[in-house]
Order: sequence, then structure tokens, then C-alpha cells
Amino acid sequence: AAAAGCPTPPARQTHSNTQALRCPRRPLRRDKMLESSENRKFMLYSKRADQEPREPKKPKEIGFRFLQLQVGDEVPDFRADSTVGEFGYHDMIDGVWSVLVTFPPDAEAVATTEMGQLSKLHREFEARNCRLMGVSCASKEQHRAWIEAVEEIEDCSVSFPLISDPEAVIGAKLGLVKQDWETWGPAPVHALVPSTLVILCDIDKRVKATWQHPTTCGRNFYEVLRTLDACQLALFHQVATPANWLQGRDVYVAPRLTKVA
Repeated sequence: AAAAGCPTPPARQTHSNTQALRCPRRPLRRDKMLESSENRKFMLYSKRADQEPREPKKPKEIGFRFLQLQVGDEVPDFRADSTVGEFGYHDMIDGVWSVLVTFPPDAEAVATTEMGQLSKLHREFEARNCRLMGVSCASKEQHRAWIEAVEEIEDCSVSFPLISDPEAVIGAKLGLVKQDWETWGPAPVHALVPSTLVILCDIDKRVKATWQHPTTCGRNFYEVLRTLDACQLALFHQVATPANWLQGRDVYVAPRLTKVA
């Protein structure tokens, strides 16, 4: 018992009382950041929900641009006028091998020699069941005038059709028009790639080989004939030809051919 007249000491605080007297815990900085982040997400989603759905952006139209042809692709079909009349390309090459040769729009000296060389080898292509055709971004009248000059200069007779493509529609399908052609002029013909193209196709209209050269470099059409021979031999006899192979030389048996076959 406490002595008389002495003040009573304050009651000793227990652990439970101490917890009750403490100030409420302040939220940590991390909790504030999470709460703020959730609020931002909610506001963002609410804003998106209020907005009308937007249509996906369409890619910019680039005219007739196509990807470069690859081996195994079907050659594009087109209908055009030529020195022998109007026809559909797939109709002309149905059931035969084909070689399509592009020429620059102007009757340049290099192209003139190429026309002469092709005319002299025309029978060689025909003997291999291969149809030969040319295409250029010029009118039919310009083509006829050019053919007369070629026959006089190269001492030959041009007997294969020359397709007229004044708007470069066919050239674009073959990948010879630049993708940003609108910055070059009002039509794709103003954005032609300065190159020439040779496309070899099989009887199924599938690309077997392509050659692309600058307009300043004349093409070797004996190499086109050699490749045609190699492709036909590989198709009909299941063989592979080595480097610099020529008709009549040794070949390899195709690796995929089994002994049973």
C-alpha cells in the first residue's frame, strides 16, 4: 500500500496500450506509387472506352508495285498489245517453256545488239520448245521502227513478239518500278529501275531462273540457253549439273533419287 500523502505513480503502460496510443501508419512510398499507377491505368482505360473505335491504318497505295519474282513463283499474267497483236501472256506460254526479256524504253545501242543476238538464237529456243518474247515501255509504232533498225544494223530477222508497255504496268508486275514511284512522276513509267530482266519459266508457268543486269551491260543469251538445257535435263531425268556445264557433258544423279528409283 502506498504511504499516506505520497502521490500515486502512474499506471505502467502495457504493450496493448502502447499499440493503441501510436499514430496510424503512414502509407509507404511504394504503396503510393502502386495506387497512383492503378489510377492512371483506370483513367487510361476509361478514356479508351469513351472513345469511338478507330479503323486500322491502311498501308499507302503504291500503284502496281509487286515483290521481286522468286524461283518457284508463278509468273504474273497480263494482257497487252504487241507487234503481232493483242494477247494474254498466260495463253501464249501455256504448255511450253518461255523466256521473257525486258528492254529499256529507249532504243539504245546495247539493247539493239541484244535484239539482234536474240533474233539469231530464236530457232535454238524454238527447238527446245521454248517461246521467246520481249517487252519494252514503248508504243507499238516505236517498236516497229526499232525492229527495222535492228534488222538493218544486226543483219537479222526479228520474228518474236515485242510487247508494248507504255504505262509500265507489266514492268511493275515484274518488280521493275521503284516503290516510291509517286515521288518520281505522275505514272510508274517515270520510276523504272535502270535495269533489264530475263525470266525463264517452265511448262507450268513457274519461274526457274531470273537474270537482272544494268542497262549498260549487254546480256549473254548463251547462258540463258545453257540454263534452259540444264533445267529441262533436271526435270526429265532427275539429275543435277555441275558448274560451267554444257550440253553433252557429265552430270550428277540428284541426291534425292534413291537406288530403288
